[in-house]
Amino acid sequence: MDENDGTIEIQHFDGTLDETEPEGWIAMRAEAAEAPEDWSGSVDISAEDIPGTRHAVIRDWQSEMELADETRSRITESE
Repeated sequence: MDENDGTIEIQHFDGTLDETEPEGWIAMRAEAAEAPEDWSGSVDISAEDIPGTRHAVIRDWQSEMELADETRSRITESE
């Protein structure tokens, strides 16, 4: 509910946003529902990006950056 303009904001599963007046909300006759099993559609994220999923690849980006810095330092020292 946006109290400033009196509308109700709705986020659809695909992430799109809508807003409606309270009268429109009542006319929709919205019903409570279970959360979707695949909630990732609402945040535009793939299964590979979610730790614990079958295809997840967990990377330690800090270590990767440290390795790049060390490599750069060695190259600079040898020049």
